[in-house]
Parts: sequence; structure tokens; C-alpha cells
Amino acid sequence: MALDREKVKSILDSIDDIFDTITFNMPEESKKLVKKVVMGPAVEEVRKLVEDSRPPVLLFMGRSGHGKSSLINALAGKYVAEVNDIKPETAYTEPYVVTFQETKSTWRIIDTRGIFETTKPEKATSSEDPVQLLKNSILKEKPDVIFHIINAKEARNLSNDLTVFNDIIEDVRKELKLHIPTMVILNQVDLLGSRREWTPEEYPRKAGQILELLEYFSSDILKVNSIQLNANFPIYGLKTEHEIYVGLIPVCSVEEDIWNIDTLRDFISNNLSEEAKLDFLQAIRSTEKLKEVSSSLIKRFSTISGGIGAIPFSIGDVAVLVPLQMLMIGIIAALSGREVSKKTIYEYLGAAGVNLGVGIGLREGFRQLSKLIPGGGSAISGTMAYSGTFAIGKSAEAYFFNNIFIKPEEINEDIIKQSRGTSSAF
Repeated sequence: MALDREKVKSILDSIDDIFDTITFNMPEESKKLVKKVVMGPAVEEVRKLVEDSRPPVLLFMGRSGHGKSSLINALAGKYVAEVNDIKPETAYTEPYVVTFQETKSTWRIIDTRGIFETTKPEKATSSEDPVQLLKNSILKEKPDVIFHIINAKEARNLSNDLTVFNDIIEDVRKELKLHIPTMVILNQVDLLGSRREWTPEEYPRKAGQILELLEYFSSDILKVNSIQLNANFPIYGLKTEHEIYVGLIPVCSVEEDIWNIDTLRDFISNNLSEEAKLDFLQAIRSTEKLKEVSSSLIKRFSTISGGIGAIPFSIGDVAVLVPLQMLMIGIIAALSGREVSKKTIYEYLGAAGVNLGVGIGLREGFRQLSKLIPGGGSAISGTMAYSGTFAIGKSAEAYFFNNIFIKPEEINEDIIKQSRGTSSAF
């Protein structure tokens, strides 16, 4: 499962009902103010996360035979594009809408016609200029990321391709006023040297050939400084200080010998716009990156709950924060891959020893949740509200992402204090 947009709408309605239940005896003016300061911004955060998110647009370009289609399939983890090793396959720009049913996610992939082809695809007309077609595709699709696919064995001979693409991007920037991160993908690195020596982790000579190619491409072709993406494994790729190209990633996208695709996926997620990131991360089931989204959300919810300290009257019942905290718990669960529902929220609360609505009545059951807040008292300060919400969020994160339960009051106070001094954007 994942962040199901339809179910999120349903849980938002439920949370609103819970707020009304808890605040039933609060003066109407006070109730409206708490809802404006606390619940309104919290709901808006969730709407922004869910409703503003959209499928990433990924555009693939390069010469025919350099592995655009096989890389698309490897990146998606399933068959998407037709692969032809003999002749050009794509006559025009080929858009794909790739759906990932289990994670409720979608990608939009643009496979462009190969540039500098010696023969044309069967359906292509003689008057069509593939370079102009590529430029038109970029202008039309406005991709989030462009992948320039280059056969590793031919990388030393393709400086003309880079010059042509530089001219295209200059025109695109002038027309769109848009910077599009572009990655050089050195594909088919398994063909460097002996094909029998595979993989690089097992054959030092193969690893040396890949590293030499990366350094050559960075220093001699792009003529830029670069940083290793992984200090422990320099063969996994480089981040480049280039006006157009943001990185060099070596891969093998042959189905039976997939290599370094996870590094590429991780680098893509780091270069995607905020609204395109959620669908991408859910599709590839990137637990580590989705946990980063969760941590960022916890800080924002904690900051929102801390705003209760700015309300010009004393709040004597910490339970007014329960709806916000329950909403936060539900979204954390969904980011971890669980279903977003009241049942999932109650599962965590049950592990915490809070039995909502059992025996003593629903409203009193909600007030049990206030016992989870470290340092709880008769009146809520902004500091207590922030700390309590943060501690509950990190506890829920550990429960859903790591399958361990940590009591909120056991969350290190230093971590809470440090979180208040930092900010993190999704």
C-alpha cells in the first residue's frame, strides 16, 4: 500500500469529526481559534503533500542502440519500452504513462527518437529532423529530469552529441526560463573490456575501467570538477559542477545483469522537484527516502502544534492536539507502506497502551493520548505542544518503518531540541 489519495480524503473527514468530538464543551470562539491555528495548517500540509503531488516526467534521449529503452525498463523495474538491438525502434517521441498499482503511483516517461542515426526508424518520414524533434519534445513535455544515454564504449567519440544538446538546452532555457537537471548515463558498462569479467565488485579490472571512464568524461569531455556520489565506492558515479549536466552515472541495464540502478534512482530523487518526488519514491519503494519525507512532515506538524502557544488564552486540555497527532500518525503509516486508515492509527495507539473508545467512551479515550506527551500538565505551552507532537511522530515513525515501539517519553530531549533549530523541506 501507499498514500492512497482517495483514502486520505476520507481520513481528513474523520479527523475533523474527532476534533469536534474532543472540543464539544469548548467555547465556540476558542474552538474556532484552535482550529484555525492548529488543525487548519495541519490539514493544509497533508493536502499539499497529496493533492499537489504529480507524476514525475522523465525524458530519455541519445543515439539509437545506446540502451534508452532497456534503461527505461530497468528504472521502472518492469517492461515498458520495446527494445531493438539491430535497428532504430522509436520513430517519434514516445510517451508512456507507467502505473504502479500496488503503490498508487504513476510516472510519465518520454522516449525520444535517436539522434545522429545512420538509418531511420520504419515509421519516420525523410523530412523529420531528430534534433528538432528532440527540442520540440523538451519544450512540450517540460520534463523534470533529462537522461542523456551514452554507450560506455563509445563515450570518447560523442563530443558532437554534447555540443548539439548544449545548443538545444540553451534554446529551451530562453523559451521556458527553466533549468532541467540532465544526467549523463554511461550505459552498457558491462561491455567495457572483457564481458566475462562481471560484476565490477568482483573484478578489479572492470572497476578500474569504469572509474577511468568516469574521470575521463568529467575532466576531459565536460571539463568540470566532480564529487563522488559514494565515497566508499567511487565507481558508482559522480556529481558534476556543470551548467547543464548534474551527474555521471555508469549502469548496466541488461535485464539479466542489472547494475547500479539503485544509485541512479537515488540521484534522480535528489534532483526532482517537490511535487514530482512522492510518486517516484513510492514507485521504487524507497524506504530510506520516504522516511526522510516522514521526518520532514513530523517537524512541520510539531511546529504547527507549537503554534498553540500563541493563542491568547490558556488551553487546559492537551487533548485538543489529538486530531493533529492522529492525522500525523496516519500519514507516517502511509509513507511506510501501510494503509492510511483509522484502523492503522488505532494499531499504533494500541501498541502505546491507548485504547480509544473502549469501555470509558470515545471522548475520554481520546484524552488518554495526552498521557503520551512528555511533560504533560494542566495547560499547554507551545514548547510542550511541539515536544509532545515531535516525540509521538518519531515514535510512530519507528513503529511503522522499523517495526519497533519506542515510548514517546523515551525520545531523547536533545533530539527534540535540535529539531526545533532545524528545518527540512520535502
